[in-house]
Amino acid sequence: MKLFTYFNNKSIRFKLLFYFFVIIILCVMTLTLLGSSIYKKSLQEEATSYTVQMMEQVWNQIETDLNVNEDIIRYLSKEETLQKFMNLEKPSSDILEKVNQKLKVYKDSHNEMAGLLVVNRSGHYASNEIFPTSRDSLTKEYWYQQAVNSPEKLHLISNPVGRNIKESSNYQVNNLLSVVKAIKDPQSNEVSGVILIDLKLDFIKKVIQSIKVGKSGFIFILNKDGNVVYSPINSIVYRINPEWFTKSHTHSLEKVINHNKYQIIYNTYPSIQWKVVGVFSLDETTEVVSRVQFYTYIIGVITLLLASIASWFFTSSIINPVNKLKGLMKNVEEGNFDLPFHSKYNDEIGQLGSSYNRMIQEIRRLIQLVYTEQKNKREAELKILQAQIKPHFLYNTLDTIQWMAYEYKANRIVEMVNALTTLFRIGLNKGNEFITIDEEIKHVESYLIIQMTRYESKLEYEISVDEQVKHYKIIKLLLQPLVENAIYHGIRNKRGKGKISIDVKKEANNIQMTVTDTGIGLTKEKLKEVNEVLHSKNSMENKQHGYGLFNVNDRIKLVYGSDYGLKIESEYTEWTMVKIILPVQT
Repeated sequence: MKLFTYFNNKSIRFKLLFYFFVIIILCVMTLTLLGSSIYKKSLQEEATSYTVQMMEQVWNQIETDLNVNEDIIRYLSKEETLQKFMNLEKPSSDILEKVNQKLKVYKDSHNEMAGLLVVNRSGHYASNEIFPTSRDSLTKEYWYQQAVNSPEKLHLISNPVGRNIKESSNYQVNNLLSVVKAIKDPQSNEVSGVILIDLKLDFIKKVIQSIKVGKSGFIFILNKDGNVVYSPINSIVYRINPEWFTKSHTHSLEKVINHNKYQIIYNTYPSIQWKVVGVFSLDETTEVVSRVQFYTYIIGVITLLLASIASWFFTSSIINPVNKLKGLMKNVEEGNFDLPFHSKYNDEIGQLGSSYNRMIQEIRRLIQLVYTEQKNKREAELKILQAQIKPHFLYNTLDTIQWMAYEYKANRIVEMVNALTTLFRIGLNKGNEFITIDEEIKHVESYLIIQMTRYESKLEYEISVDEQVKHYKIIKLLLQPLVENAIYHGIRNKRGKGKISIDVKKEANNIQMTVTDTGIGLTKEKLKEVNEVLHSKNSMENKQHGYGLFNVNDRIKLVYGSDYGLKIESEYTEWTMVKIILPVQT
């Protein structure tokens, strides 16, 4: 809060420069951070998408080659000569020769093959390239046992070390992939032997080496045990932990290796539980973005410096006229109104200066007006003092007449003079606008007493006031204009004697005052017109001054608000009732 107050107390120049700096910094930071972040993310997504495509390409090639070799095994298992070999406990040399010839045909037509080996359940074998290294039966080999135990599956054995066989070409074991599958006798559906195909990893090597994932990215393959089937020569491979790939069949993760951040993506293929893994350097991928980001920061700093200089000049063009206006205001505080503000332009500050000029002109006029009013006021005070004797003189004169009438026993004159005195006294009320309801009733009753003298044979009245409302204050002279209106526009225009009833009571939080007369009443059209005028914003603008009730209605709305005022009800030739609604005020 103190910092906020301190900032608000600083000069406008400081605030404008601060706002400019903040806006410029926000723009530069937004373009630098958000732009580079979006660009970096886009590059990462593109690199990831490309790597996934290359991994799919590698797997498609591997799957194709494996399917081909599985087909070869299936074709061989259906060869009549091979079936005879599988079922013989001691096959002849002729049979062996024929089997070897069949194997040679497939071997010669597939360069990726390092060798083909057929072993029957008696332990006899046939092959042109693969031979046992000892006299132990091949049926005891782990690869043979795997195939026999799961005859429906195609078994893949990468880096097949520890076998009792070797290649005639002395092909390195770590460059081999063995494909093994059991063969069943079509008659008994029992396993009659196993076919083993050694594949050179060159068929995988060619595919993987033909793919480039960035400058240093690569793809490698893991078997179901987490061992490397094939990988290009790269030191990063041996720092990748196989345990990273246990979360799900497909996943993407980021790891820091040798102080560099790498994106690692892998897919697991359910048919053989192998994983194809793609690796590329995130630092290398976003290197261009980092370089662009660095240059952007430099440009941002330069822009900020240039913008600061420009902002200083811009703020000066705004602040200097304001300071000039501020100095003129100081002169006004000291009472000097003779220095106007001159502006070259009609912008907001120029308009403010024009308003200032009009203001000092108005102040000069008001000072002169106050001086004149004070002078006139002193003259009026003297006249008021002189005129104050007039009401007292009037009261004293009426009092004298009343006593004289009393001496001559002219009681009607006494009553009438007393009513007139009360009427004047309450009406003037020493200049106060508010009187109690009790005083208002006395005032209207005095008026009725005077009128009864004039309309004795034509008028009678009745007043009913709730005792609990008599002390409430209201604006004065509300009932008398309504009673006058009832006499002159209602009772006087009807034959026979008329009656005026006044009722005052409390309704909820309001005071309700009604004046009812048995006069001529109003037609429906006239009643509607009068009520519409009473509910308009200013009824006196719609009617001539002859209607006292419009004056009363406007005074009520002016003092108490538009929710209060008069409402008229009437039955033509029968009666008229004027209702006043006021808020309760003690």
